[in-house]
Amino acid sequence: MKLINKYANSKYSKMNEYYCGITTELDKLAGLDPNGHWKHYVLCDYEDGCLPIRIPGGTLGSIEYDEDSVITKIHVCTDYVVKTYPDDVNEQLQKFVGQKIEMGE
Repeated sequence: MKLINKYANSKYSKMNEYYCGITTELDKLAGLDPNGHWKHYVLCDYEDGCLPIRIPGGTLGSIEYDEDSVITKIHVCTDYVVKTYPDDVNEQLQKFVGQKIEMGE
């Protein structure tokens, strides 16, 4: 799974906000407009084993990974900020467990 800088090639690129397959999936599951500006993203502090999952307005989950950058756990809170997730959102995200996180462009 590649992390793509939300602000690539701009003065904001050092904010460490990234899109990835998980954020795209969460946008779809929440019913967000794919062309809108209100989207999920992760904060990439690629050293502590956990990437916070955010949306403008709050942190609502995390992606945990091991020393090999392989995803070990994903969880989002379904009663904070985004109220439109399906009941099984966390189960649907488990397909990403076991994927290796890679830095993209």
